[in-house]
Amino acid sequence: MKSTLLKNRFATAGVVVFAITIVALQASHARLQTPLLKVEKKITIPGGPGGFDWMLVDRNTERLYATHKGTKSCAIVDLRTDMALTSPVIGTAQGVAVAKAAGKIYLGDADEKKIAVLDNKTMKKVGEIAVEGPVDDVIFCEKNGMIYADHDDGEHVWVINPKTDKIVGTVRIPEAPEKMEYDPATERIYQNIKSNNTVQVIDPMTNKVVRIFKTEQAVGPHGIALDSKAGRIYVAGKNGKLVVIDIKSGNVIQAVSIAQGTDQIAIDHAKKRIYCACKNNISVVEITDSGAKLLGNVPTPDSAHTIAVDSQTHAVWTCYFDASGSYLLKLLP
Repeated sequence: MKSTLLKNRFATAGVVVFAITIVALQASHARLQTPLLKVEKKITIPGGPGGFDWMLVDRNTERLYATHKGTKSCAIVDLRTDMALTSPVIGTAQGVAVAKAAGKIYLGDADEKKIAVLDNKTMKKVGEIAVEGPVDDVIFCEKNGMIYADHDDGEHVWVINPKTDKIVGTVRIPEAPEKMEYDPATERIYQNIKSNNTVQVIDPMTNKVVRIFKTEQAVGPHGIALDSKAGRIYVAGKNGKLVVIDIKSGNVIQAVSIAQGTDQIAIDHAKKRIYCACKNNISVVEITDSGAKLLGNVPTPDSAHTIAVDSQTHAVWTCYFDASGSYLLKLLP
């Protein structure tokens, strides 16, 4: 996932963009009997303007994390108060993961080729793990207690022991990985690959790829979400297609048209919804017995391309920036 600090682009239009977006959002609601999403709160993030990358809601720490690449920090919100906390400076971070037992937070760094380690309580940097290339996504695997960090546009995933903060293995994959997720039901890690439109299925006990799923209509797969109970994987391509994959067979059972330019997606299991952060829109998709269907598109600022869902409150979070600053936006269904 890549974003840049487009200050010049927003220098004269940043505030207007948000105002127009909110007007469009309100207008779209007026045409619907029940709004898909409504703006609840806008939170200004310290540090000034700068592009964001991945977002994560973690209920263990009761925080929202949004890696703030443009300011080389990580934006953090206390979910109990919806207040922004101090943003620790960590480098050009992309992925973020929380290792609860180790009391640490791991952030993949693109430019400095490292993984930054924060103390969970103090939110201060307590270490760095050097790697051979830029890091994109980072996840925690419940099965073996390891941290997995993929090589942005590279060909492998690094495996890190949070007890020692040492690399203990690698997983060979095709070039250009994107988002990955761990599924406790199948005890597998699912890694999107942009270069060949596949999902690589990784066994964390052997750190090897054991299956490969084609994403078919979803070209340039970015966002991925798992539904363990239904046995499905949802994968969104940059071309405006969301595919539903059956985990047992590995086959695509349905393709849904969504807005183009999808990056991160997030699932709300209780509401049976998938939210897809696309260029200028959040595509809201309903999970159905046969697969999924598009409910509609909610306008968002141009620089918003990542998303996270709070499973307890059902709040939908996205982030964006303009010439004046950087913001997290809380929306409610």
